[in-house]
Amino acid sequence: MKQQDNKYLSNRKLVKSGSLLEIYQFGRDIHLERRIRHIKTEEEIEEAKKFPKPKSSQEEILKSSARRAKRMIKRLIMANCFLWFKEKGKPYLPITLTLTFAENITDLKKANYEFTKFIRRLNYETNGIEGKDLKQSNLKYLAVFELQKRGAIHYHMIFFNLPYIKNIYKKMFDIWGQGRIMVGGKDRNFTKIKNQAQLQKIIFYFIKYIQKSVFENNCPRQKKYIASKGLLKPQENSFVEVVSLVESKLPSESLVYKYDGESEYNNSDINDTIGKPVNFMRWFNYQQYDLSNYPELDENIAEILTDHSLDDIDF
Repeated sequence: MKQQDNKYLSNRKLVKSGSLLEIYQFGRDIHLERRIRHIKTEEEIEEAKKFPKPKSSQEEILKSSARRAKRMIKRLIMANCFLWFKEKGKPYLPITLTLTFAENITDLKKANYEFTKFIRRLNYETNGIEGKDLKQSNLKYLAVFELQKRGAIHYHMIFFNLPYIKNIYKKMFDIWGQGRIMVGGKDRNFTKIKNQAQLQKIIFYFIKYIQKSVFENNCPRQKKYIASKGLLKPQENSFVEVVSLVESKLPSESLVYKYDGESEYNNSDINDTIGKPVNFMRWFNYQQYDLSNYPELDENIAEILTDHSLDDIDF
């Protein structure tokens, strides 16, 4: 990582979400910041005026919104599945749930109100089972909404630490009280997610619902997902030395996807330098790794990222 005029610069980025590891290399250095925003100098302001940002079209705004939401949903699910543990140390198996309304509710504000009541009641029920404070919000979950063509709202959820509930279908049905409930795609088959293959299918479907809500129903200003407080967050690091260290430990078999943006850019006949600022981002490289078959390495990398965080920098 470079330091220039009291700015910290890096062209690398690593994001670890559970066993999912993503590594970026950018075509230019990026200014790193923590909590505070960089205050531009007069010279930087004048330079920026020479290259005004073009206004984004509505379609571009929708695409950007969907990309961010899908990326964060995938990372949050990967960062929390199989990583919440029972008192005896055994991990909870994630459970998916779909909530529907018997009444054709199309008002998202009203639907969210009923969803919040459901979560509050379910927390009360599960806290009683586990002997916890009844008013605590202990359930960890992520939910997305889906708008049907007729405008009806559904909620698709994944619970990361839902405890065993006797007669769970009936109790869930009564607690919801607004319509049908479906788990694992079926009404009464409470399927738990037991492996990475099942988990990837769940992530695919959650992302599909985001795409549908954003583009088919045009909801760019609505929050795309609901996440409980206290979810485990993805680990990020932009120290070049740390990213290189992690890369050196990764077995080639763990690589599941690679995008070579630099080669694609260099082989392109398009000259995009005209009218663009010097620091315009022209390309980036991306690699995705799966560490689920390397638990010791997974733990080692998590420790490295914890020991070398952006908080260690004195801005």
